Amino acid sequence: MPLFDKRPDISRHQFRDILKKTDVKISGRQLSDREKQKIEKVDFSRRLGSSISKSEYSRTLNKLKSEKRDEADLTKKIKLGKEIKFLQEVEKRDEPSK
Repeated sequence: MPLFDKRPDISRHQFRDILKKTDVKISGRQLSDREKQKIEKVDFSRRLGSSISKSEYSRTLNKLKSEKRDEADLTKKIKLGKEIKFLQEVEKRDEPSK
């Protein structure tokens, strides 16, 4: 996981910048800034603290996978799948250069 290779956790501010700068195409299109903000605010809420650790990141991914599996509505299931793929790609990539 290059995102967490250099340190055990990243600050919330750094994570927000990483989400903004990451341009990953999922199903032929990029997530909008609004969708990225939703991921940061809802999935990685402030209750996790001022930094996000590798275990919290993995736990959030597993929670999203569980929600997707339990979801009955196909459109919500597709949306959750896109979020999961986006976060997996963010996790694989190195931190964008400033």
